[in-house]
This record gives sequence, C-alpha cells and structure tokens, in this order.
Amino acid sequence: MQRLLNSDTFHEKNMLNTNLNLPTFLPHILTVDVCTLGNRLLDQTDVRNLLNRIRGRNHIHYLIIKFLVCTGLSLPELIHLKIADFNSEMDRFHLKNGGRLRRRNIFLDPKFAVELYRYACEFSPSDYLFPGRDGILRTRTIQKILKTASRLISKEIHIPFLRDVIALHLFQNGFPVWEIQEFLGHRTTRSTRQRIMLHIPETEHNDPRLFTRNRNQAA
Repeated sequence: MQRLLNSDTFHEKNMLNTNLNLPTFLPHILTVDVCTLGNRLLDQTDVRNLLNRIRGRNHIHYLIIKFLVCTGLSLPELIHLKIADFNSEMDRFHLKNGGRLRRRNIFLDPKFAVELYRYACEFSPSDYLFPGRDGILRTRTIQKILKTASRLISKEIHIPFLRDVIALHLFQNGFPVWEIQEFLGHRTTRSTRQRIMLHIPETEHNDPRLFTRNRNQAA
C-alpha cells in the first residue's frame, strides 16, 4: 500500500521534497519487487527467465538468487546472515556484518517474505539463513550459483552487477541517492552516486536527486 509522503515528520524516510523532481507518491517502505525490477542492465524478461529456470533446478539456489536480487547484499553479508537477524514474519532483517558496508535494516517484498517464511518452516535452518555443509556457506558455493545463473541467461551475473541493477532501478523509480545509499549500505552518497552515473545518460548527471538530501531529513 502506498501513502502520501509526509514532509512534516522529521524522521520519515520517504518524505516529499518539492525542490526535487520526485513522484507525488513513493512506497512507505522501500523494497525491491522482482516482478517490477528491470532496466537497461537487466530487463524484466531476464529476471523472470533467470528465476523460473533456476527454480526448476534447485529451490535453495533459486531463493539465494532471488534474495540477492531483492536486497543487493554483499557476499559477506549473505553468507553471515542468520535466522536470528530476522523478525518473526521474515519480512525484515538487520545487517550487522557487512564488512565495508554499513549496518542497516532491510525490508523484503511481502510476497518474497512469504516464500522465505515457508522455506524457514520447511528446512528449519537453526543458525545461518542459508547454511553450508559445515555451518557457514562457502564463498565458492555462491560463486558457482552465480556462474550457473549467468549461463542460464547468457549474461554475466555477479553481486556488484546486481547491486548496480538495484541502484539504477530505485533511482529510475524516483528515489533520491541518500535513500538508495541507505538501502545498499554505502558509506557515502558519493559511492552510490558514482554507481548510478555509470548507467544513466550524461544529460541526467545533474539530476538534483543525485546531490540534494531532503531538507527535512537529518544529516
């Protein structure tokens, strides 16, 4: 459900700033929905084909890929993510081991949260969300899953690429750079801005959303 942006609430994350070229409505909670995700880097057909094909091969690999597409987690964040980091509905989790990235809370699209909840109920992972044979999932395992995903759609898929896809998707859907920074965990908006500017026309490089923080938002 969407709600009117409230410019009077100091700590509201999705406030209307009339100085920016933003849509009148933005989601109350920032999430990435794979059903709408798609841009010049990875179009909607690629996303749909990738998830459909990998789901038929290995359901857990499908969940891992979908999780990366929905959250943009780094590799260390993914392999260290634990069941205890989630709320009871599995629609929100707290990241506290991101290496060079910031700690943050991430909300999941409700439909994907249901899939994840069913997975947790069926497989009952006791510690890590996606455990390996000896506890933590190995980096090499994730790399193999991504290599398989790349082969399935004949396009190289890796975590930095997926993070760029998400950054571009959120920017094209009206979100300012500081909200995208918070979602992806970059230390500065400069890092987020540079990633977005790699993939947008030069004519859009002066878009105020790339530089201006909402005047009602704490620095």
